[in-house]
Amino acid sequence: MPEAPHNTCKELRNRAWTVPPDGFTLLELLVVLAVITILAALLLPALMRGKASAGRVACINNLRQLALAWQMYAQDANDRLVPNGYATPETLADTRLWVLGGTHRAEAAHRLTLTNAALLTDSRYAAFAPYLPAAQVYKCPADRLRIDGQPKVRSYALNSYLGWTVPDGGGECPLSPFHQNFTRLSQVSAASPAERLQFVDVAPEWLCHAAFGIAMIGVFYQFPSVEHGPASPLSFADGHVTTHRWRDPWTLQMARTPFVTHLNWAFQPSGDLQWLRQHATVPR
Repeated sequence: MPEAPHNTCKELRNRAWTVPPDGFTLLELLVVLAVITILAALLLPALMRGKASAGRVACINNLRQLALAWQMYAQDANDRLVPNGYATPETLADTRLWVLGGTHRAEAAHRLTLTNAALLTDSRYAAFAPYLPAAQVYKCPADRLRIDGQPKVRSYALNSYLGWTVPDGGGECPLSPFHQNFTRLSQVSAASPAERLQFVDVAPEWLCHAAFGIAMIGVFYQFPSVEHGPASPLSFADGHVTTHRWRDPWTLQMARTPFVTHLNWAFQPSGDLQWLRQHATVPR
């Protein structure tokens, strides 16, 4: 006897509620997207911290290699420190600085010292070229500044009191006549090398010379980088590398300010400037 039509319709209705749909419903998709958004919000800060930490580790490794090259050069050069200062290919003459670095002048020759990797790796220009032939060693991963549309090739500078050579007397970089300009490794070894600042990760806008200028009067000549937070990786003349935290709000502000002049007067007592002076050199 055939089934009643109303029973067949009821069975179909019940089956419609029990058979799963072929795809997600709109509500299910919204729930999934909400969960993904929450997870991303939770994980992104950790991923960013991990990326920043990796960049800092790479920067520290670069400084270790620079410190080793500085030591090897002096040993190979019969105790003489590598020449330091600033120059362009046109003004270098017979002297080879550790690398070439010009000034903030607008001339192409000066600006090319920040964008031309050959001036780091070509032994005709750079004394470190035989020791560090890879250009990436000279660049902090956190330094993303571009010069004339080109990425910078160098982020580091060498304490101006370690081997200042060119130009004579310091030129635009004010070396103190009352403080030691170290020219030999043995001089540094006798002056607490673990306390003597060596290579500095420089604030991107403030890098120019191969030397990091530290004035013994009341000005900041150059500013250290704060691209790794309120701190900079630094190397010291005994070869160790550390990350130093800067304390003065003015230091942190100026490190992110576009360059205008090297004569930046510290009108308030600056603990950061005092620290730089104490670790740059010693009185004569």
